[in-house]
Amino acid sequence: MKQFSHYLTAFFSIIFFVFSISSCIPPDVKGTADTQFFDLKGFLDNQITSLEKLEEKGITITKKTILQGQKTEQTLKKIDWKDEFAFFYSSDINTPQLRDRYKMEKSLQKWTFKTDEENLIVKEMQITFNDNHNEEGEISFKNVKEILIIQKDKNNIYENDRILTIKAKEGILESYSIKGSEDVILNEKQEFLVEGIIK
Repeated sequence: MKQFSHYLTAFFSIIFFVFSISSCIPPDVKGTADTQFFDLKGFLDNQITSLEKLEEKGITITKKTILQGQKTEQTLKKIDWKDEFAFFYSSDINTPQLRDRYKMEKSLQKWTFKTDEENLIVKEMQITFNDNHNEEGEISFKNVKEILIIQKDKNNIYENDRILTIKAKEGILESYSIKGSEDVILNEKQEFLVEGIIK
């Protein structure tokens, strides 16, 4: 029994050591390691943490919406970022299942992921980095300048097109937008725009 207890203690010590080492890896690098994709979810989570802290210091969010030709504009002090970024979260392609389904083009300034597969809604994702992007290609959320996502969802009844954009400066969100259209059979095509500017 003592011998078993000794092995059990050693086993948990090893597990603790592995998780300790893993936790030291920057989340934006760790989340991308397996698929070589960009960790969009990690980036958005990181932004929400930063934005919630900035809200406490008094930032303002100017939100513009155009829907069915009607324009609205609001100035907000606080916003539900999880809800606001819902379309962005749903665009995350950083999964093992999608590993071989996107063509990748990488340079120091831009990463591009594209697919022609009809059943994949995210057709293209571009991540543009600042000029000070690490020469060794190491990813850092602070180096992200812009994220562009093109979505298309189509079947025999409807066709949805969306362009999602995020712009950041020094690692902090400056603006975001969701522009698109919805074309349902027998109905008039509807265009919409949601845009947020942080100051």
